[in-house]
Amino acid sequence: YPALIAGGVVGLLLLGAHLLGARGALSPGGVTTAHSTIDTQCEQCHTPGRGVSNIRCQRCHDPSSAGRLTAAAHVLFGSSDPRKAAAAPDLACARCHVEHRGRRASLDRVEDVQCARCHFGSLGSHPEFAVLRSSTRAGPGLKFGHQKHVEEVMKQSGLASAQTCLQCHQKRPTGRDFDPISFDLHCASCHAKEGSIGSADPVPLTDVVDLEGLRARGVPGVAALRPEEFETARGKVARPSLRHRDPWVLFNLDKLRAESDPDGYAAERARLQARIASLERRLAAATPLAGLDRNGLEQRAAALESESRGAAQRLAAVASGADVRAGAERLGEVEARLRAVGDGAAAEEVARLRGSAGASGPGPAPLGTTDFEARRREVLALLDSVEAADPALRPRAQDLRRRLVSLVPGENAADVLARVRDQRQAALARVRDELRLRDQGVAPPRAVLLDADRRELEGALAEARAQLASRSVPAAMPLAPEEQQRRRETANVLAAACAKCHVLSGAALDTVRAARPVLVRARFEHAPHLLQADCARCHAGIEASTVSRDLNFKGIQSCRECHRSFRVSQDCRECHLFHPRVVP
Repeated sequence: YPALIAGGVVGLLLLGAHLLGARGALSPGGVTTAHSTIDTQCEQCHTPGRGVSNIRCQRCHDPSSAGRLTAAAHVLFGSSDPRKAAAAPDLACARCHVEHRGRRASLDRVEDVQCARCHFGSLGSHPEFAVLRSSTRAGPGLKFGHQKHVEEVMKQSGLASAQTCLQCHQKRPTGRDFDPISFDLHCASCHAKEGSIGSADPVPLTDVVDLEGLRARGVPGVAALRPEEFETARGKVARPSLRHRDPWVLFNLDKLRAESDPDGYAAERARLQARIASLERRLAAATPLAGLDRNGLEQRAAALESESRGAAQRLAAVASGADVRAGAERLGEVEARLRAVGDGAAAEEVARLRGSAGASGPGPAPLGTTDFEARRREVLALLDSVEAADPALRPRAQDLRRRLVSLVPGENAADVLARVRDQRQAALARVRDELRLRDQGVAPPRAVLLDADRRELEGALAEARAQLASRSVPAAMPLAPEEQQRRRETANVLAAACAKCHVLSGAALDTVRAARPVLVRARFEHAPHLLQADCARCHAGIEASTVSRDLNFKGIQSCRECHRSFRVSQDCRECHLFHPRVVP
């Protein structure tokens, strides 16, 4: 009876409020300022009987349907393991981002107790940074030691060791961190006297492309080169003076790499092509659902349903073994096409793959990482041959490159297909939900929400295309091993001036990573820390470092020295990034 009486009282109060004109929605509290325009439109966020649905949050905060804000994306961002991400529970956005706490509340403020449910409970139990635990960190691509440079700055400026850092690491005019190190600003005064970084000894003319050849190919930057900079005699060419990023050197190193290591060169190009294809796909899909009319939404739903159904069928075929037979048939078609255009070597490789695919038995054991990468390089090179044989197959080759590059050693086809199916089904659920909201008369969110994502994708796409354009040496006939070795020797001579600072691997200069953040899943800014301590507080001993791979960083303990209770904030959100960036 008490419950019935209480229910009756509540009902009478609600009826009285309704009769008096108080007809707004019941709410546990005010929403944030950002959501104030939809304060009384509960259906914008809430699904009847299900509370706040994730797809309603993603409708505005991930309008391009990239899936960045899911729990799976959070796990993938933290672990880089697709299998862990696939097994992640589907957590509600509202579990961490709590609304109805008033206009001045921040949805970005995630309480540490939410993080502690899955992770550690405090900074005191924070594990060491992964980059310090790992023994496989990629080097920065430069031969650099702080010791020599610190001593030189001290000698020139008369500064103490602890004061030399800011001579090179300079604060940005805007923002709270440092500008990236630039050769022109920070290195050229010592390493490019009168604009020259050194010379190139004579190399065979038959191994390189001369100035006229570069001009005929339209190589960027070649217009700045003059004929008098080249010395030609006895079938060889030399350069008494080279500039930084010399277009003649870079183009010919690229050519020599393609000739001395064709598989590696093709794999590099294929990775760039795969990245471009992936970014183009992301950009094409970046039209927010808000920008589509009902017909466009229905077309997208049909396409996603078809892709989801196809992935499910492939998954079933893998389980039954039919996918192997279908794959062997497709390889047969590729082999026939390659033989038709006279590429016998590639056709034989495809025939070998087809034979192994059709072999009976339990199948090969999973490949180790090294063998996996070698096989991936082979297949990427084959895709280049397929595309060259039949340009009409370019879209298919691009799609296969993108899929191939995304594979992880040890991950089987069923795992990949299941992930694709789940992604398509999640995207389909969003489109169907948008259609339901349109039927209810709910206006779409502003398309302008996507502008920042689109700009970031376009910038990354332009960068990837520029990198691919710099690796535009056409494929040549395979060389004999002794000729490949001679090309590598020519590359060593050609890059001698570069190799004073850069790392030369085979006939290629390693990618420079010196300006990239080391803590990739953290948000760190130097400016507020420099107000409290000098550089040596965290980077002790850096003035004695002679190896570029050294991090010269004490790790999590240096954070604990200041970030402790009642002194400096140690909230997780102060440092951590929870969701992956728009551009992977």
